[in-house]
Amino acid sequence: MGIDLNHDLINSWFSFTNIQISVANQLEQALQEQHGLALKEFYMLLFLSQAPEKKLKLQQLESMVGLSQSAMSRLVARFEHRGCGALRRYACEEDRRSVYTALTDIGQVKIDNAYRTFTTVLTAALPVNELQTLLQALLQHKKE
Repeated sequence: MGIDLNHDLINSWFSFTNIQISVANQLEQALQEQHGLALKEFYMLLFLSQAPEKKLKLQQLESMVGLSQSAMSRLVARFEHRGCGALRRYACEEDRRSVYTALTDIGQVKIDNAYRTFTTVLTAALPVNELQTLLQALLQHKKE
């Protein structure tokens, strides 16, 4: 007896992940071409721009961006070494073991410009009505 690949839940899941991968690739390409940003860098700047005082501890960024501690540290370090002045790192006053990463005014301009590109590409790439139907199908399986 073989595996039933016609199962609705599995088909919905494959459709959902294919859409996500395709859209992520389109976003990555547009952000790289127009702003010199990788998608994870965009997420980092976006989360910093939304944070109180536009700063977060490195540990907070790790979980938000979805990277390990070492990968997040490398991402921030690479971004700093570019010399664009978008980020600033400094030790936490209350806990010297923690490091804050803060968005500068230059970084805010960069994320504002990249955000416009992100929303334009996302709006064009996502068939909203199809996505809603697909999400409803996935949620229906969760209820069953």
